[in-house]
Amino acid sequence: MVSPSDGGFVTLPLTVDLMKLGRAVEARGGSKKLIRALRTAWRAQSCFADLRQAQGACDALDALLVGSASLDPGTLLHLQSGTLATAILLYARATSSSSAKANERGATQLDLGKLTSAQAEDHQTLLRIRNGAIGHVESGTDIAGDYWHRDFLFAKRADVANWEVASASTSIGFHRDIFLVLKRQLPIASAQLQAKSRERLQGAMGAIREMGLKDSDLLRYQIDPVKWFGSAHAALMLLSTKSGEEAAAWTPLF
Repeated sequence: MVSPSDGGFVTLPLTVDLMKLGRAVEARGGSKKLIRALRTAWRAQSCFADLRQAQGACDALDALLVGSASLDPGTLLHLQSGTLATAILLYARATSSSSAKANERGATQLDLGKLTSAQAEDHQTLLRIRNGAIGHVESGTDIAGDYWHRDFLFAKRADVANWEVASASTSIGFHRDIFLVLKRQLPIASAQLQAKSRERLQGAMGAIREMGLKDSDLLRYQIDPVKWFGSAHAALMLLSTKSGEEAAAWTPLF
């Protein structure tokens, strides 16, 4: 039992780590259908969680714009720039391909054929900014209509006989037009990834039923929810989801 904030006690349900079950089945050379179903469900819900957190970052940016009068301009720009960069990174890692290393989650690709030409352009713009302006620095390159990074190394005359070598960089932090692109694209991408997540969770449940696993088979992979999710608060929140649905949350460390 765990104690929620109201001081009572709640009994948490028995909880099983399905990915651990899948790895055990794989090690025994078991059902490839089950392994594939579990992995695709795990990946899809994780990618959808990225988009939920990106939406939360956009909501925070809206709140910053409303309450910016109390902040000095430098502080506001840093907050806006960091939050926008985080949201774009979350969007890109959820919806674009990766190097697919063995220990990487990977992405859940959008069905580009279901996007309008304008939506597809917004999607590619966000990926281009992530790749060329946030994930890497393409100095002096026009990205989505602006030079996000410009770096200079120059000499300036100090006096008649002397020159000094100096350097400087300019970069775009908060870009209002790109923020608007992200705000209109997130609901489109989120709808697709939520549908894929729920479809794949259903597929995972179907694969488990098809194998005819018994309670004793599942309970071999039972975990302590409080330890596994990280806290009693997280366990209560995440275990409140309904069958076939998904949850997402930041985990603050203070």
